[in-house]
Parts: sequence; C-alpha cells; structure tokens
Amino acid sequence: MGYPDDLLQYAKQMAEAYPNEAHQPSLRRALSSAYYDLFHLLIADAVAHCSDPRFRSALGRLFDHGPMKHVCENTVERIKNLFHPTPPDDPERTVQYHLHNVADTFSQAQQNRTDADYNLLKEWQPGQVSLLIEAVEDAFKSWQTIREEQAAKDFLIAMIPTREKKQGQKDGQKQKPRPTLADPNAPSP
Repeated sequence: MGYPDDLLQYAKQMAEAYPNEAHQPSLRRALSSAYYDLFHLLIADAVAHCSDPRFRSALGRLFDHGPMKHVCENTVERIKNLFHPTPPDDPERTVQYHLHNVADTFSQAQQNRTDADYNLLKEWQPGQVSLLIEAVEDAFKSWQTIREEQAAKDFLIAMIPTREKKQGQKDGQKQKPRPTLADPNAPSP
C-alpha cells in the first residue's frame, strides 16, 4: 500500500529505538506515526475510488481529522447498538466487526496522537506504546479484510466533509468566548 505501510514500519522502529528506556520523543513520534498510518490508509482508499486522477489530490485534501473522528465515533455507537442484545448471525456480522475495529481504533489512535503531541505531562511506556501500535496494525488488517465491502465504502463516503456537515458542526458546537485585553473578566496570566 506504500505510504501507510511505511508509516507503520516507522512507528514500530521509533517505539523500539530505545528498548531499555521510556524515551519520550521516540515514543511520542511512534504514536503520532501510527495514527497517521490509519489516517492516510483511509484517505488513500477513498481517493482510489475516484476515477479521474486529476481530482484525487483535491479529494484527499478534503479529509479532516475532527470530522473523521466524529464519523468513527458514530460508527462505533451504531455498530454497538446493532450487536446489542444479540449480534446478527450472518456474513454482515464479520464486516461490522472489522468496521467497528477500524473506527474504534481510529478514534483511540487520534486521541493518543493528541496526547502524545500536546500532553507533555503524560509519560508513555514502551510496552504501552507497542500495544497501541499493534492495535493500529490490527485495524489495518481489518480494513484490508473489508475494504471492498459496501459498508466500508459508505464509511469512507461519510468521512468526506460536506457543507451540511460543516454547518452542523458550527451550529452544534458552543463557541467559548475569547477574552480580549479590554475584557475586565479575562483571567490574569
């Protein structure tokens, strides 16, 4: 698959670069690379379905981390409800299982990447990071299993931001007022 495979290998190399210590820069970079592995894998597959190569680059740039995570969270919730109380007993069950794995891992990997990049108080351990990378590798395998299924294609389409989705996010999110220098209620530094 190219680039996503390279990112996964890089993540593993970075996680194992300092086997006897919790070298935070390497472990953090490993988590970030593992997330981007899954991020680029899904985008690459979505773009591959575009028949005109001239549009592929523009299509790839439409994908955004936040909306993709939102779709993944909704997918996990929908599939969780599908399997409760009794899971379906047909081939669709396997597809939904793998789709759940991809969506759930994407959400978790994105959160891990955010923590690795911005939460400098969190200490990562080599074994912990290796397990998280293995989860991404497992999601990668799940995706390979279902990538040609209609449910997987619908999942990719749902990740493409639309004007309606962007407007819905703006309407649904409460914007925190930002203090200004002239704001007497602004907290002091």
